[in-house]
Amino acid sequence: MKLIDIHAHLEHQKFEKDLDKVIENAKKENLKLIINSGVNPETNRKALEISEKYPLVKVSFGLYPIDALMKEIEEGKKQGNSFLRDIEEFDVDEELKWIEKNRDKCIAIGEIGLDYNWKEFQEEKERELQKAVFRKVLALAKKINKPVIIHSRKAEEDAINILEELKNPKVIMHCFSGRKSLIKRCIENKWYFSIPPVIKRLLHFQTLVEMVPIEQLLTETDSPYLSHIAGERNEPKNVKFTIEEIARIKSLDKEKVADKIFENTEKVFNMQIH
Repeated sequence: MKLIDIHAHLEHQKFEKDLDKVIENAKKENLKLIINSGVNPETNRKALEISEKYPLVKVSFGLYPIDALMKEIEEGKKQGNSFLRDIEEFDVDEELKWIEKNRDKCIAIGEIGLDYNWKEFQEEKERELQKAVFRKVLALAKKINKPVIIHSRKAEEDAINILEELKNPKVIMHCFSGRKSLIKRCIENKWYFSIPPVIKRLLHFQTLVEMVPIEQLLTETDSPYLSHIAGERNEPKNVKFTIEEIARIKSLDKEKVADKIFENTEKVFNMQIH
């Protein structure tokens, strides 16, 4: 089987000590492409370095919705709020200029989107700031003709509304957790869904795969997150478990599923994978 992981974070500290081995593991499972997604200036550059070292890896430049608003979050901290992790402040417009300048080095823009999961983003003012950044990044992706990889945690409907408004031609919903009516909207828009190995233990993703035509499915790991085994570090080789589960749900041969995912990937990223 020719396998594809369209969304991973190999620059994560959990891969610092054994990234060579992780890449070798992926090759042994016959992965033909890993797309490593940045989320801010630091990880965009680290992801680029990794892609330059390992031919198997391509890069997607991203602005995670939380990272893009660190200045506002820092103001919130002064008022007694807390946040999940330390992130350096940066200028969104400057990073967008850098991404445009380096457009030929990436095959997608992502991950980008909206995230209403944290208490810092329960107020409408903060959510509007996220939406403004999201629109800016989507406009850039459209200008440089790149697919977008979308994060939409607890903000699925707002993300869909903006994507429909701006009409980006190639959209991938990463780890989509929205309700069935929203899944149907994405299907009707001809967008893609990337499915992680956690499908093995989460009914939501099993239901999503039942609903979505195989022509609109892709595979990802979100490494080191979303493993098929709770608490275990995920890595690209585990995309085979996503293929197994899609094959089971769709009552198809695993080889046929893997071939279709491969074909879908070449189509959405407009590339030939060797």
